[in-house]
Amino acid sequence: MNVERVEPGVEVVPRRRTIVTALPLRADARHRLAELLDARVVDIRDSADQPDLVLTPPCSPQLVGALGERFPGARVVIVELDDWEYGIELSGPVKRVLRSGVAAYVLADSLDELAAKIAAPHPDARTDVSSQEHAEPVVPHELTARATVDDLVAAFLRESVEYSVRHRDERD
Repeated sequence: MNVERVEPGVEVVPRRRTIVTALPLRADARHRLAELLDARVVDIRDSADQPDLVLTPPCSPQLVGALGERFPGARVVIVELDDWEYGIELSGPVKRVLRSGVAAYVLADSLDELAAKIAAPHPDARTDVSSQEHAEPVVPHELTARATVDDLVAAFLRESVEYSVRHRDERD
């Protein structure tokens, strides 16, 4: 941890990232998440000054808006999570669809983006490099039915961040 000295004997410790969880997590699960993220992870019922991130299970847009108002400046992220070790079973509509046998679940904000994502070859497919030499590289963020919980959470967070950045840039 970086510590800044301002005056002799006075240290300023950098602010640690704070994550508020509206997920029903036991204390040991919050502790493990805090270790993995090197962050302070608190239950929504506890006090948290200026959280950076709010994790919530699938819910209504109204609740997402209320969380945004309660924690201004924090990113609100919907999480579907299953972790048998910590007794967590928070499947939602996306995981149910993926378990049904679909090949992928793709998020897109335009037909152009959809076309770019579904036209990109699947990572397991063989590709002809010569036919793609003039094309912009497209990294599809798809969730396959074989994806692990970590893959699902990582992809969802990645998509959420990209979506938030796009919409913030459009407003600015």
